Amino acid sequence: MGNFFRYMFVGALALIPLIVVIQIILWVENLANNLFSYLFIYTNDTLLSVGIIVFIVLFLAFIGSSIEKVGKSILVNFIDKILEKLPAIGTIYGIVKKITELFKPNAKSQRREVVLVEYPKSGLWVPAYVLNKHNDIWVLFVPTSPNPTSGYAIMVDKKIVQPTTLTISEASQFIVSMGADFIKKEELSVIIKEANKQNNM
Repeated sequence: MGNFFRYMFVGALALIPLIVVIQIILWVENLANNLFSYLFIYTNDTLLSVGIIVFIVLFLAFIGSSIEKVGKSILVNFIDKILEKLPAIGTIYGIVKKITELFKPNAKSQRREVVLVEYPKSGLWVPAYVLNKHNDIWVLFVPTSPNPTSGYAIMVDKKIVQPTTLTISEASQFIVSMGADFIKKEELSVIIKEANKQNNM
């Protein structure tokens, strides 16, 4: 009986990735159905509702393409200028925009520095994104697992920061997998060992 439950547990673990993918597909399907139902209430026309959804998808793809190729979108820049002038809303919009820039898959975000820092205490190393620098003080964003969009903004002296060659995508992959996907493990192991050695001197 003990072996039976162990085999069942191992089998369940093996199917978890498939279950997650299915859940994501069902969530997208549910979102699409809700959007279609919402549009149909106003249009009362199936073909028109489908046409609007296709237009929205193509419009988003067009904006993404213009940002990827040119580096900006006239429409997005226009919206930015309007919202940034509004009290309170402009502040919130600006903060959210800067955070989303971290995860945008373009050349600018890929060049953003990913470093290692001891947090929340000495001896514990975590990946962090460099947001700002002022002299020897660096502002870092330390993401939490398994959601890389949540985390902590910290200010540290640059001497305790260890640079890496990790990209935002690689660091996010490490965080989402909760360390199971140990990317560039040889490089990171050497960095941590050398830093610990210097700390103990």
